[in-house]
Amino acid sequence: MKSFAPNLLVKIPGPAGLLFLLLLFTTAQAAEKKKIIFDTDLGGDIDDAFAHALVQISPEFEVLGITVADGPTQARARVSCRMLYEAGQEHVPVAVGRPTRQGSKPPPQLSWGEGFERYRPIKKPAADFIIETLRKYPHQVTIISVGPVTNLADAIDKDPEAWKLVKEVYSMFGSFYMGYGGDPRPSAEWNVVADVASSQKLMTSGVPITLAGLDVTTMVKFSAERRLQLLYRNSPMTDAISALYTLWSIDNPDGRTPTLFDPVAVAMAITDEFVTSREAHVRVTDEGYTVIDESRTPNCKIGMRVSTEKFIDWLTRRLLKQNLMR
Repeated sequence: MKSFAPNLLVKIPGPAGLLFLLLLFTTAQAAEKKKIIFDTDLGGDIDDAFAHALVQISPEFEVLGITVADGPTQARARVSCRMLYEAGQEHVPVAVGRPTRQGSKPPPQLSWGEGFERYRPIKKPAADFIIETLRKYPHQVTIISVGPVTNLADAIDKDPEAWKLVKEVYSMFGSFYMGYGGDPRPSAEWNVVADVASSQKLMTSGVPITLAGLDVTTMVKFSAERRLQLLYRNSPMTDAISALYTLWSIDNPDGRTPTLFDPVAVAMAITDEFVTSREAHVRVTDEGYTVIDESRTPNCKIGMRVSTEKFIDWLTRRLLKQNLMR
């Protein structure tokens, strides 16, 4: 058989050849970035701020947009816009989900966004933004959700065919073998129980889903020594986290130790280095519990074990070494 392989070799002489190879390398690097939508309830617990920052600084991501869910969504969106603005990332759109739990007391962190108008959310609602983006990039978009999944369910309801175009979903969601604080009894985890109907829709939506439940998040603590490192780093990004941490712990003069539930889910979308997972079939009960049914075909992957110190070291170094600014 005659070989045609030699005909595929093209010699490009001198600087033009180097430029060509550089362009190929740059294009390949860009192609490797994971297109993501980050769905968050930023401004409640402090772990959302850490997760938001990790999304902003991670070179593995092409952030197509941020969608904001749960409670006072407009106020949460202002915090997101300010975090982006302080880092010079106004190219990332922020879309606001419908407000829920109206009348609940606003968390202290939301004051960090009060009056901030230099960068504003887009007019398009979060569910419409998700649908539009999925149709623009079919089977290419990863959604990382770290709050109640209201925006995701709204997109499913509004355009179920568009939802089928999602590549994968990573979510801080559920409690399978371990509850809050290491309790051996599973808990009704907040992101699930805050909107049970939406949680049920997500788990029956038929797309690839990976869950970072309490089993791999509830013991991930960010110590006072680590927090001091962020404070001394004094970059726009670390200053934002430190300010939000101070507001979060405003009623505790000695400080509070954050549990970094949400950054674990973000890290799982980057690498499998820290969390081991397995396939499972997860059902959401009407009470907000996530129950595994071993007799049924898996509908997701769940995190089983986490290398806590290794993850914390990685996250801390990534936060300290970034240099985002306006």
